[in-house]
Amino acid sequence: MAKEPGKKSARVFVIGAGVSASCGLPVAQNVLKEAMDLLALRDSARWEGINRLLSYLYPNFSVSLRNYPNIEDFMNLIEMALEFNSEEFISSSLWPRSEIGKIKRLVLQTVTDYFWERMSDCRIEPIRKFVATCLREGDTVVTFNWDVTIEQALETAGDFDFWYEPSTDILLLKPHGSIDWFFQDKIPAEAARAVRKIDKALCVYPKFTLAKYQKLKMQAPVIVPPVFQKDFTEPFFRQTWRRVYKAVSRATDLFFIGYSLPREDQFARLVISRALRNNRLRTTKGKKKALRVRVVNPDESAQMTFVRLLGLGHKAHFEFYPTTFDQYVDSVEAGDITLT
Repeated sequence: MAKEPGKKSARVFVIGAGVSASCGLPVAQNVLKEAMDLLALRDSARWEGINRLLSYLYPNFSVSLRNYPNIEDFMNLIEMALEFNSEEFISSSLWPRSEIGKIKRLVLQTVTDYFWERMSDCRIEPIRKFVATCLREGDTVVTFNWDVTIEQALETAGDFDFWYEPSTDILLLKPHGSIDWFFQDKIPAEAARAVRKIDKALCVYPKFTLAKYQKLKMQAPVIVPPVFQKDFTEPFFRQTWRRVYKAVSRATDLFFIGYSLPREDQFARLVISRALRNNRLRTTKGKKKALRVRVVNPDESAQMTFVRLLGLGHKAHFEFYPTTFDQYVDSVEAGDITLT
């Protein structure tokens, strides 16, 4: 289809846990269970501490049953407990804020340690094929995943330069942070030369493994759980969310792949909803082509989630593909599905 005069195409890919799942990484429902299994082998004291908080927040939780909750739900309950177990509401001698905060840090460290462990043997072929088949210069990729599979695929492809701000071929936005992001002032001397600055406070360790720099394992990476109330202390995260909003607002082709708009992440829903509204307004004013939205998700209930997000009477062209990420990419590669 020929482009309308004066109106550029802008493609935005929003990817979620379903993409990482195609690479062999667990979805949110299984992350905590598998991470705790690994922790049990390495640090029984920390393992017991997290299980104590789980038993407090989930009365039906049982270590023997291993009925660990969705990591997103758990992190939300931790945030609510931090708010409620305080002098402003009802303080708790059993679980004061300081103790909950300590366990929160342990949970995040446990989960990120687990992801680093799994990165060594995950299958990145599906996402590498996505990069080669679907991406082109000028695209924006928004990923809500903490892992670094997309970075690894972009790096090994060699066709694109990418970065976390609009200065290269591919703009990569990670609103929830990443397991390879660290605070610069916490970087051990042995790894200082290996990192690359993101802004004045944050840096990235772009090696896809911590094997060479063991001291980095002692540092908590900079990640933001998908919770109702986000911490935007770091200016870079505020800037990232503004860029997500602008990218979706200006998009002519918007892909949601393996991402289900989790109910726990109301902030993401708000930002994307407002951006879609602005997108429609820009189209009405003739500033851009009409939006085309494609949702790729094997869970057919996701279709109505995005239909509601777009709103009744939306002008966007909408397509839903009830399939997995890797099967969708295979269809694109075979020419059965076109992206333009």
